[in-house]
Amino acid sequence: MLDRFKKTSLAAKGLAPEDSPFPAHPAFTPYLVVYACADGNLTQKRSETLAEGDSLTLPGRINWIRVVGIHDENFVRAVAKRFGLHPLLVEDILDSGRRPVLEDYEELVFLLMRLLDYDGDHRRILAEQVCLVSGQDFVLTFQERETNLWDTVATRLAKGGGKLLRRGQEHLTHALVTAILDDYILTLGRLAEDVEELEQDILAGASGETLLEVYRYKREVLFLHRSLWPLREVLGRFAQDAADGNDPASALLWSDIQQDIYQVLDAVETLREMLSEMVGLAMTKAELRMNAVGQYLSLVATIFLPLNFLVGFYGMNFDNLPFRSTSWGLAALTGLMVVTAAFLVFVFYRKRWLRADTRN
Repeated sequence: MLDRFKKTSLAAKGLAPEDSPFPAHPAFTPYLVVYACADGNLTQKRSETLAEGDSLTLPGRINWIRVVGIHDENFVRAVAKRFGLHPLLVEDILDSGRRPVLEDYEELVFLLMRLLDYDGDHRRILAEQVCLVSGQDFVLTFQERETNLWDTVATRLAKGGGKLLRRGQEHLTHALVTAILDDYILTLGRLAEDVEELEQDILAGASGETLLEVYRYKREVLFLHRSLWPLREVLGRFAQDAADGNDPASALLWSDIQQDIYQVLDAVETLREMLSEMVGLAMTKAELRMNAVGQYLSLVATIFLPLNFLVGFYGMNFDNLPFRSTSWGLAALTGLMVVTAAFLVFVFYRKRWLRADTRN
C-alpha cells in the first residue's frame, strides 16, 4: 500500500515500485492545452514545446492551462517559470507521493489532490496525483496521465462555449475540484458493490480465502482514508478563511466543496465499519461451525454412553448375571441396545438437535 504514496521517492533512490498503479514514465510526450474564451467563443490550443516569447494566456480572459504529463521535469519547470511558481511548489508538483495539501499564497491558491479509480479486475484502488494552481486570470492544472476525468470538464467548456470560463476562475476551480469529488463517490460505489458481494459470500459460508479478501479490502479502504482525510482539514481551513474574508461568493463555493468531502469521508467510514463487522461475522460463523461440530460429537457420545455401559456390565466375569445362561440372552441384549439408541435419537430429534434447519 505504501508504494502508492511514494512512487517518485522510490524511483529517486533507484528503487522501482513493484506494484505501481501507474508507470513512472508514461509512453507519451507531455503537452499542454490552453482553453480561453474570447468574444463568447472558446479557443483551444495544444502545444508540446514552449518557445521563448510564446504567450500561454490571453490578457483580460480567464484561461485554463492544462499540463498533461509531469514525467518531463524540464517541461514542467518551464511552464511553472512562465507563471512565477515558487520552486518548492514545483517540487510538490513533480513529486507524485505528496499528501493532499492546500496553500494560499498572496496571488494564487495551490491545491494538491489525488484522483482515485477502482480496478475491479485486480480489486485495488489506483491513485493519480493532480495539482491545481488558481491565479488572478488563470487556472493551471497538472496531471500524471493523458486521460482523466477533467476531459469531461473540457467537454463542458466546448459545449457551453466557454461559459464556465466567463464566470471566473473561482467557478472553474470549483468545477475541477467538484469533478474529482464526484468521481470519489463513483469509485466508492464500485468498491461498495464488491464489498456487498463479499458480505453475501460470508453469509453463505465464509472460507479462509473469503476472510483474506476482507483483509485485502480493509487495506484498500485504509488507503482511501489516508488519501482523503487530509482534505477535510485543508479544505475546512480554507473555507473558514474564505468566510472570514467577507467574500460570500467564494465562501459559498468552498463551503460546497467542503460538504462534498464530508460526504465522501462518511462513505469511507461506512465501508470501514462494514468490513470490520464482516470480520466479526466471519469469525462468529466459524465459531458457530465449531460449536455445531462439538454438538454432534456430544450427541454421538451420548448415544453410545448407555451402550458402553451395557457392554461393560455384561462383560464382567460373573456367572449370575441376568440372561447370561439363557440361549436368547445375546439377542435380548442386542435388542435392548438398539431400542436404547433409537430412543435417544428420537428424543434428540424431537428437541430439534438433529434437524437440518438447526444445523443451518
